[in-house]
Amino acid sequence: MSKMKYAAAAALCASLSPAMAASTPAAPPFPFPFLDVLVYQYANCVKPAYHQADLLLQDGTGRYQIDVKGEAYTVELQERMGFSLQAGIGGPVAAVVKLDRPPKGQFEEQARWRERWLRDVAERSGVALDERVLAGGARLLAVNKGEIKGNYVGQSLLIDPARQLFIDMAWPNTLGIYRGPDGLRHVRAVQDDVWQRLLSCPPTT
Repeated sequence: MSKMKYAAAAALCASLSPAMAASTPAAPPFPFPFLDVLVYQYANCVKPAYHQADLLLQDGTGRYQIDVKGEAYTVELQERMGFSLQAGIGGPVAAVVKLDRPPKGQFEEQARWRERWLRDVAERSGVALDERVLAGGARLLAVNKGEIKGNYVGQSLLIDPARQLFIDMAWPNTLGIYRGPDGLRHVRAVQDDVWQRLLSCPPTT
């Protein structure tokens, strides 16, 4: 991978660091991040607590439909890369990660619909939508279940308008620590740990 690609990925990771939320990030050398470099870098940043597996690269454009209160919207994808994060080598999957890039000119519209969908999920589940503002105007949204049940315990979405990037994170109900009396607290602890590792990813030298 070229030094130019590494520079773009490093700029993205640095600008999303929670510790830099109050500062103004430098303009990235390219308008969009290189997803393959970012995914490669994330794989190194999450170690040793998590290990990347099941790497998926979407070939060409794609789409899927979401429904919000009777309204349907088709999410168009120009590029997508996905992977799983295992808790330890060969361990259970702690998170399923998808990095999406929309077609040119569709980011703001997609961001509104994706947020509407999450808010609708939270409303129907009777829980609050958690929102955090990160550096450069990026926002992290999360919906967690009020009790541990089903195949998944929560859903997160990072919206980064500066680089036209979405990071979608699903949290499977696969970790044994979720079964105890402090299961809900453990869910949030795992989520905070994973996001901190990803978004504090140091520049590649």
